[in-house]
Amino acid sequence: MFESAVTELGFKYGGDLHTEILVMGGGFAGIGAAVGAAKCGAEVLLIEKYGFLGGMATTAAVSTICGAYSADKESKIIGGVRDELFLELGKLGGANEGVDFGQHRADTCDHHLLKVAIDRLLAHYEKIQLLLHTQVIGVKKESGNIQYAIITNKEGVFRVFAQKFVDCTGDADVIPMVDAPYVIGNETGQVQAATTIFKMGDVDFTEARTFTRQQYKDLAQASIDKSEYAFTRTSGVYMESAVGNSVIANLNWITFSAIDAKQLTEAEIEGRRSSVEYSKFLRDKVPGFKDSHLSEIATQIGVRESRRIVADFVLTEEHVMQGATFEDGICWGAWPVEYHDAAENRTIKTYLKQNYQIPYRTMIPGNVDNLLVAGRSISTTHFANASTRVMAICMAIGQAAGVACVLSMQDQVLLKDIDTSKLKKQLCEQGAII
Repeated sequence: MFESAVTELGFKYGGDLHTEILVMGGGFAGIGAAVGAAKCGAEVLLIEKYGFLGGMATTAAVSTICGAYSADKESKIIGGVRDELFLELGKLGGANEGVDFGQHRADTCDHHLLKVAIDRLLAHYEKIQLLLHTQVIGVKKESGNIQYAIITNKEGVFRVFAQKFVDCTGDADVIPMVDAPYVIGNETGQVQAATTIFKMGDVDFTEARTFTRQQYKDLAQASIDKSEYAFTRTSGVYMESAVGNSVIANLNWITFSAIDAKQLTEAEIEGRRSSVEYSKFLRDKVPGFKDSHLSEIATQIGVRESRRIVADFVLTEEHVMQGATFEDGICWGAWPVEYHDAAENRTIKTYLKQNYQIPYRTMIPGNVDNLLVAGRSISTTHFANASTRVMAICMAIGQAAGVACVLSMQDQVLLKDIDTSKLKKQLCEQGAII
């Protein structure tokens, strides 16, 4: 019946696939989920719509991997799969770990070498089957469970039968398919601004390092006042790449809905246009950039926020700011509440005094029993999401999701009923920091 319906619509039916766990989306959360489950011995199918993994770190060229360090900068709070990945990245010479940015630390990397490092990481796990250029387009749900997911790639349309499913799409794409509750942005639907990252090559670092961030802002504002360039943001940043004499520029802001195809199309075009405009400004005005060139514009715009699920528990900004801990805490967070407000043309960065925990409950959507959501789409408030959304944290959340799926199968209980003490024990055995 399914095959005839697919062919009647003019699509090629590719057949049925079977796995224990289907992970949808190959960003940091999806990588964490796949490896976490495979380390427990489960069979995993990981699908990704691009021709490489890494999510925003690679597709959007976000070469700063945030969230792995404590609020006081003195210790690392994310381990596990993150450490395995950076071991591979270090072998390629593509990482600078623990870079001091003043009030916090982060890791920087070459986003192209990161793609290769992820390939090498997954090659260690025979239990992980990877399908690139593949994405989920639907699900069949009965009696509170997803029976199968519908995926598509060049070969056609397939059904994937699995026991457990993990939505790591970044936009929680599966959630409306199962009629689970979600929200977008704040109470009026406003989301954080997105950014198209670009790269400048042949930068004179010696000269560029003499120019302060405040001097950049003042110069950008003066150019805006004179209408010299067609851009509006002054609070952007640029940083040295982990490889070569290149600079990664995070300068533009674009506000749109990442789940609206027309808006997304317009945003991608605007991101490329403004990247060229900012590159002209850098070459014309900023010390160290005179002989530089625009060497790359990210494959896609970098999205900071879209859908968030609404679980029985919602992590709030109060939890984040007060350093809340939970009995079912599965990882730590300490990244500042970093809010990009294009409407007010300002970045609000509230630094934390202590680390906080993210509870397992934030991954459990309503209205479906065999699905978890990992990554930036977990159940948080708008402002709490400004801290939890960063990549190292997303990878730790994903790793917990993968292990939780295996425990649910082993103990024959619903995902919401797993023994979280077992979950935390298993995560610790995998090198995670709880």
